[in-house]
Amino acid sequence: MSHNPLVLGIDLEGINADLMNSGVNLQTDRVIEIGAVLWDWTLSQPVKIYSELINEADRLPLSEEVVELTGITEQMLTSQWSAQGKKEITQQLQILLPLIEKADYLMAHNGKNYDIPMLSALFERCELAFPDKVWIDTMTDIEYPRKIKIRSMSGLEHAHGFINPFPHRAVTDVLSMLKVAANYSFDRMTKLAKSPIVRIVAPLSPPNWKKTEEVEAFNIIKNKISKSRFRWDPKTKKWSKEVHKVLVDEGKLKFDFEWFISE
Repeated sequence: MSHNPLVLGIDLEGINADLMNSGVNLQTDRVIEIGAVLWDWTLSQPVKIYSELINEADRLPLSEEVVELTGITEQMLTSQWSAQGKKEITQQLQILLPLIEKADYLMAHNGKNYDIPMLSALFERCELAFPDKVWIDTMTDIEYPRKIKIRSMSGLEHAHGFINPFPHRAVTDVLSMLKVAANYSFDRMTKLAKSPIVRIVAPLSPPNWKKTEEVEAFNIIKNKISKSRFRWDPKTKKWSKEVHKVLVDEGKLKFDFEWFISE
């Protein structure tokens, strides 16, 4: 890439029906704030900043938890400070679009599970096409040091020596995300972002529970698997985790127990 790489960091605040238990529900969940920062990676500086409150007519009422977490109130969403209704929201997305198109990459934190589906659905409701870009996810596409175990944005801020004074407001969360990401190799994170995700499985057969030696050996391996961040799925009865395929190809996965790629 001959010019300075440009990354558009994006963060959304939203009102969701049951995000913790059920994940995103695009039938009911709505965006209430968009923050976006166009970041010159070589300069390590923001060059354009976008921020807008969004008030869709069919959104759910703000919960007490969302108001407490974000500071965004019903009064703010129904005032002059927000885009009201489909026409105004569409106009705002048309302001955001040139920044998306200018960027070489888009970036979000946990974007695959939240920001990407939420923003894509908003574009669809406004009858706008969302540009096809590579997204860097700072939760999964950065190889943090092993000592950094927490992947929440507040945890990453603390681990990198700063505190966001306005947490859970979209544009300040974006700036914090970019400040964290700027510590790491751009080439490496884009390589990971472009890599397919595969599921690997660690086979673990139950022991004869009456034989102490077998149980002890089983528990040792189970502990290793758990510490390697494999998760037990009670439905499939398997220990597994998702990884970038490039890590498999590079031989970077070093586990002292059996594992295989799930087809």
